[in-house]
Amino acid sequence: MREALTVRAAPAALHEALGLAPGAVIAFVGAGGKTTTAWRLLHELGGPDAPAVWTTTTHIVEPVLPEGIGLLLSEAPSPELLRALFRRLPRWVLGARRVEALAEPPNGPYPAHPWKIQGPPPEHLDRLILRMPEASWLIEADGARRMALKWPADHEPALPAEVDAVAVVASLEAIGRPIDAATHRSALALAHLGGHPEDPVTPEWLAALVSHPQGGQKGIPSGARRLLILTRGRTFDPEAFERVCAALPQTAFERVVALVGGDPVALVGPAAPRVAGIVLAAGEGRRFGGPKALADWHGRPLVRHVTTLARRAGLDPLIVVVGAQAEAVRQALQGLPVQIVENPNWQEGMSGSIRAGLQALPPSLEAFVLLQVDQPLVRPRWLNRLIEIHRATGRPMVVGMLEGEPRPPALFARPLFPALMTLQGEQGGRALVRAFPEAVAVVPVPDSSWVMDIDTPEAYRETIRNL
Repeated sequence: MREALTVRAAPAALHEALGLAPGAVIAFVGAGGKTTTAWRLLHELGGPDAPAVWTTTTHIVEPVLPEGIGLLLSEAPSPELLRALFRRLPRWVLGARRVEALAEPPNGPYPAHPWKIQGPPPEHLDRLILRMPEASWLIEADGARRMALKWPADHEPALPAEVDAVAVVASLEAIGRPIDAATHRSALALAHLGGHPEDPVTPEWLAALVSHPQGGQKGIPSGARRLLILTRGRTFDPEAFERVCAALPQTAFERVVALVGGDPVALVGPAAPRVAGIVLAAGEGRRFGGPKALADWHGRPLVRHVTTLARRAGLDPLIVVVGAQAEAVRQALQGLPVQIVENPNWQEGMSGSIRAGLQALPPSLEAFVLLQVDQPLVRPRWLNRLIEIHRATGRPMVVGMLEGEPRPPALFARPLFPALMTLQGEQGGRALVRAFPEAVAVVPVPDSSWVMDIDTPEAYRETIRNL
């Protein structure tokens, strides 16, 4: 997986081991522990100010609900309904309907009823995710018939487009067992990877399965984080874990986590420096009729919505620059783990807010992503894509290009910090694109809505209607 493989102890909290924060949108594919992982994350990520939803785009066995977790069966739940339910309980299981009776409840991470529930279609989940970024979404996106490994069918996985991360799950207990006995749809796996049904699964064969573009990596949206979870039931097998990690292609997964009985025990993860986020929210919104930061976005201030999207991308630390109606904007961000910086000279233009944000960055930061508060449809995976391109190319500026024009958000690395400090008035990142073209990595924007900004009340209302 990497030239120097370093295995270290994993944090005790699963969401920390996976690098997830409240508000994460993660799908699970593969076999050997998807439900156990999602069930644990539901408990870890759900809280009074950060609700969590466990759902599926296929089928899951309905749990016998413990105290503090609710079940909603609805073909098309609205954000308004879900928010009302979140005020009652922070953790929910979401399904569309009950569909299949079982002879008896299967053994699993929770007491279960003897029937399955079907989840909402991926496109409906996409709409909910867009309108409810405050919630964590944990989505099982394929089935494996309780086998240790899985090769997807043609129609699988059923991944929502809006996922920020995909966790491929596989069981190390498959190693040494016949491929046919350990692998769901083994004939498809053998057709792509080679071997005989009675051959034993090796760590190298398992690594090839989870990293194959038509296997474990199938259908993962561009920019989504790729995680690998390797499970065992009772004891850790460090040799098998290390051999699988060593056999993985260099860029297949951002991190690999070993679980034993659902508990994180080992981690091979990124040593890459953190990337910060700076959200510009200081303007008075003259054409808009008031500060855009305080505009209502489906029941939440726009600044809280955009800041939540930045958190989902893993930007850390996250700095919000305020100016006009600074106290009201501070209140809108109450409870979020962000650093608020005031630009007393906000009337002088964007450049002053950029300087204020830069001055608040820790001196060790590699880079930051600059976001504007009036881009409510920016995707966390687009922010991650900018970071990926920066690390792949080494360029100190990465910007999306749409119809020949650079469009924010943009990433800036430390070599360009001095130039950013010299900007004046309403100058922003575009000035640096013109001044340092050799320093810029350009990325085509796949969807214009991801970089759309809202300048007028009419544009705002149209965006709300069309979502």
